[in-house]
Amino acid sequence: MGTNGNGQFLESELIHRKVKVGDEWQTRTFPVVGGRLRILHENNDSLSIQTDIIRLETDFAVVKAAVESQKGKFNGTGTASGQRDAKLVDSLVELAETRAIARALRFGGIGVEYTGAEEVSHVAAAEGEKEQSGSKQPAPVFPEGNGNGKDKTKAEAQHCATGGTVSKASSDGIDPGENGSKPQRSGNGTVTQAQCRALYALTKRANYQEADIGEMLARFDVSRFEDLTRESASQLIGQLQNQVAA
Repeated sequence: MGTNGNGQFLESELIHRKVKVGDEWQTRTFPVVGGRLRILHENNDSLSIQTDIIRLETDFAVVKAAVESQKGKFNGTGTASGQRDAKLVDSLVELAETRAIARALRFGGIGVEYTGAEEVSHVAAAEGEKEQSGSKQPAPVFPEGNGNGKDKTKAEAQHCATGGTVSKASSDGIDPGENGSKPQRSGNGTVTQAQCRALYALTKRANYQEADIGEMLARFDVSRFEDLTRESASQLIGQLQNQVAA
């Protein structure tokens, strides 16, 4: 079990991967971000975690995280791209945020000797690992859920797919729907799922109410984010980022 200055990771919070070092296979350990968060909360009476979207494009996201605990304040930056993270292309903002938090917690002394599991989630299992496991499928790096120890509810998952309006209780990160009406990425200039999720997250951070969102969308002759063009969505994202940063 991995150790650090404040506590220990649980075995369920560790991912083990085999890597080839020289001529032999060695097992390396990668903790999931949920393990670092648990240790952080158990060892700090006062703490805060703040994340900000630094850059957001159609297939690329950069998020900065600032973690403040009794030991001090530590920053971390996480990136995600459609090319690097093809299997998670619909969750680039969430993935970049998770990586940023994991790195900030590592810099803060929690599991300093371990690279986060989320940082190697795009790397396929080595052939030697597949052979030893008796399966051709790579072992999953993420546990079930969104990487922070909490599963998303079905309502949250369907929110973006059904085009529901945002409320104060909506989630920062929304998965594609499970009802067969999954939004499709297309080349005709329609909004992407990554842009859709970013708009939901930014309007929540900006404390937009449903009426505010409706008024904003009316300028583009649409009633929901999913009907925007990529160009319009990019324009709104830029405006909202400036408001949040102000």
